[in-house]
Amino acid sequence: MSRKQSRTASSLSPIQRKACIVLALCVLAVVVSFVVAWVLPQSLHLFGENDAYDPDLYPLDTSLEAILKDNSADDSYITSSLFVGDRTAMALQKDGRITLDQYAGKDDLKISNFLKESCVAFEEDANTYTIPQAIAKMKARRVYVMIGSNDVDGSVTVDEFMNDYKQALQNIKNSYSYADLIACAIPPVAQESDKAAETQTYIDQFNQSIAAACDELGYKYLNLAEVLKNDKGYAEENYVDASAGTLNAAGASAVLEYVKSHAYQTDDTRPDTNDIPKRAAQVSGSSSSASPTPSATPAKFTANYAVEDSAKGTLTGNGQSGVTSLEIQAESGAQVSVTAVAAEGYTFYKWSDGVTDATRYDVMKKDISVTAMFNDARVELTLDRGDTTIKKGESLSVTATVKLGGKSYDNSNVQWSVNDELQQNGGTFTFTPSDAGSYVVRAGIEINGTFSTAQITVTVQSDPTAISISGTSTITAGGSTTLNANVQNKQGDVSWSCDETSWKATGDQVTFTANQEGTYHIRAANNGAEAVFELRVSAAPTPTPTPAPSPSSESTAQ
Repeated sequence: MSRKQSRTASSLSPIQRKACIVLALCVLAVVVSFVVAWVLPQSLHLFGENDAYDPDLYPLDTSLEAILKDNSADDSYITSSLFVGDRTAMALQKDGRITLDQYAGKDDLKISNFLKESCVAFEEDANTYTIPQAIAKMKARRVYVMIGSNDVDGSVTVDEFMNDYKQALQNIKNSYSYADLIACAIPPVAQESDKAAETQTYIDQFNQSIAAACDELGYKYLNLAEVLKNDKGYAEENYVDASAGTLNAAGASAVLEYVKSHAYQTDDTRPDTNDIPKRAAQVSGSSSSASPTPSATPAKFTANYAVEDSAKGTLTGNGQSGVTSLEIQAESGAQVSVTAVAAEGYTFYKWSDGVTDATRYDVMKKDISVTAMFNDARVELTLDRGDTTIKKGESLSVTATVKLGGKSYDNSNVQWSVNDELQQNGGTFTFTPSDAGSYVVRAGIEINGTFSTAQITVTVQSDPTAISISGTSTITAGGSTTLNANVQNKQGDVSWSCDETSWKATGDQVTFTANQEGTYHIRAANNGAEAVFELRVSAAPTPTPTPAPSPSSESTAQ
């Protein structure tokens, strides 16, 4: 191709050059828009998950009895405590902040596997144990439960989480009833972590439910969020290892100091602390070249459950329901569960060994034989009076009769209220109102978890209205009289009228003018009461005519 041809091909017309410039500007505008709309906001955290978090969405009820308050202890409190659970508990054991003998758990443990995962090993023991089994072997003085950090990814609902959490707490208590049990708040996450707002919202919701469950079940709750959160509701950045998503050394130290400053001090009721095995980081065993030792046949135990009276309730468990007894055989370390179901008119009381939850979870370490006990809940409360009308200042006495299961029951604990304001306890209540009106008198009593009430309406009448009229009773036609209404227990204005005329007026004092003679009956009325005033009007006197002047004598003479 010649140079002339090349120059001709490469040259652009003015219109083509303008088109290219416009196209380039359009591309630049698209790039700038993308940067402004997406890149910058994400880099500067101008929108997204971090701004969606509301720290007040799931507030903790700090009035709960379960929440541990300020109560200082020394280092010996920590050394006599056992910390169990997931990576939060593991962070405390890392670098020797607590010893291996004060820890039982697994980094990635979830609540659904808490009772299943055999993750605890001991020296000179070829077996591994679940956390509840390990707690019993370690004869723990007190147990801090730290679980939930691996469950806040949205994979489980709060109801599912709490169902497993309650089972875990109950199982620990059943495994070793002498240990104090403290559930710990799930630690917050760093604001810079992935899906921080969503995750922190789950954590707040789970912690709210854990605290409520502890209050319900009689366990204690350690509010770690109080020490680990910053003013935005996320984790203090100095307390977390962002890469590992768990507490760092400073965070672990802050937790242990908080444990000491919110100690739960009780009497040590452990029957003995002998023969406590030493923890091992992994299972002890022979070298891989040695011949394997045959496993011993697992021991089996029998659990027998029964109800005290088939008319009061039944049992559900082991694939059966509506039965009055259950016999379950299970290997050592296995967990069995059974639920006592109260019949209509009854309520579950407790098991014969003192367990107060209707559903119990037993780890088989020995034979079990317990009976479910029920209380009568057929409560009936009646009053000896119906709706009543009395006058202000009068008294009304009302007596409550209580029956339980059709039999008379003590009424001394009946609670009385008037218009929902509590008055007193007792079998009889005397009501003396000081004001007129309508009152609801209610009686109630709770027996064996069943609350029964009865009520009446008392109408209190106001004092009757009385009225009288004073004033001049005789006038002459064309004159006026001032009348005064004297009213007792007045309600509103006094209304006046006259039988003989269309005159009307209101007020305590009125003026009446009569233009004609006769008798007028003037009425004053108020609140249903009326008085009549009789006014006599006499004729006005006839004026005496003035005499005409007589002619003078002088004019006569003329």
